[in-house]
Amino acid sequence: MKLKLAAAVMAVGGLVGGAIGGTAQAATTAMTTKPTADASAKKKKKTTAVVAAEAGTAVTATKVPQLGVQMHAMWEMYWNGQTPNAMFDKHLNALAANKVQIVRVDMGWSASQPTKAAPDANSWHNKRLSIAIDRIRAKGLKVFLTLHQSPEWARPGTGSNLMQLPKDPNSIRPWMTFMAKTYGARIAGIEVWNEPNLVEFTGIADADARVKRFVAVLKASYAGIKAGNKSVPVIFGGTAQTDDVFIKAAYAAGAKGAFDIMAVHPYQGNQTKAPESTDITGKSRITNMPAVIAAMKANGDGTKPIWWTEFGTSVHSNAGIKQTWLFGVASDHIAGDYMVRSFKLAAAQYPQVQVGTVYTAYRPSAGISAHQYGYRLLEADGTVHEQLKMLKSMRESTASR
Repeated sequence: MKLKLAAAVMAVGGLVGGAIGGTAQAATTAMTTKPTADASAKKKKKTTAVVAAEAGTAVTATKVPQLGVQMHAMWEMYWNGQTPNAMFDKHLNALAANKVQIVRVDMGWSASQPTKAAPDANSWHNKRLSIAIDRIRAKGLKVFLTLHQSPEWARPGTGSNLMQLPKDPNSIRPWMTFMAKTYGARIAGIEVWNEPNLVEFTGIADADARVKRFVAVLKASYAGIKAGNKSVPVIFGGTAQTDDVFIKAAYAAGAKGAFDIMAVHPYQGNQTKAPESTDITGKSRITNMPAVIAAMKANGDGTKPIWWTEFGTSVHSNAGIKQTWLFGVASDHIAGDYMVRSFKLAAAQYPQVQVGTVYTAYRPSAGISAHQYGYRLLEADGTVHEQLKMLKSMRESTASR
């Protein structure tokens, strides 16, 4: 039974696909936006901060968001049975040594409660999560969980793909209560789902149905989490890119009051573009953040915090690549510069952004594209890439929120 479950976890344990198959990271950045026909958008006056940043000069910053890193801590690559392996410790030590403050850990409902029977804190997968949380916290790091992936019993007749919302949104509520009650005192929050604006992570092709189904799951999850531990912050499932259109629709569908923290994944639709780029408008630019903030303000959430629960810059050659959303940058230094500038842009212009979570500590190369592999901050042996060193320098020179 353990071997069977271990294989399932390895195959689907991550937010953007496990070591065996899984959904591609491309889903995260594929939501590119075509240039607007309104040429006046390009003529808008840029702020001093944006002009300075695009010129490569320093942006005056107050406090940057807290530095987070995604760690696929539940994946089989990090475990020998129920014991974290040497790579787990090497990677965790590297994150701590490089001033990371908070770690994002993804967790599948499908593995935690594979049958309709009530989830058990002593089950193999749930005990593993407890061990991972304790190991991370022992290094002085905070942890937040991203919970997603429906078990088959909650989505009958939908096939084997776990990246789907449950058919009955209320079916998730008892599990969310269990998660908050069991782990809530040791975590910084629970993010409800991953990139719910994409069909790849919901199994719902129709955009209107997708947002309504997600909001129903969000509301049921919020009620469940607060029943388990009312002090656990509930994080809106981070959207692929700065998708203000989806967020507006979520509010219209009743999302207000069902989360404590807004979340987005502000990947650049074209990662060769600097984070301050305003060449187009819309969700494929970080500089679309004001539209997200405006949507929140219009719904009475203007002071609610925002977390960037996933973003990053991939390093790889673009030779032969035609899809803009698969472009990477040429070096670790460029990637690190863009990441640091993203944090400083948030410091200067987006005070609501409290956390920035960089994707990813590590993932193996097997079965994934160069674009996916190019996000890693560490090598298997614990070698630290320049991006993480540059983020450490930022932390040492700039106060965080």
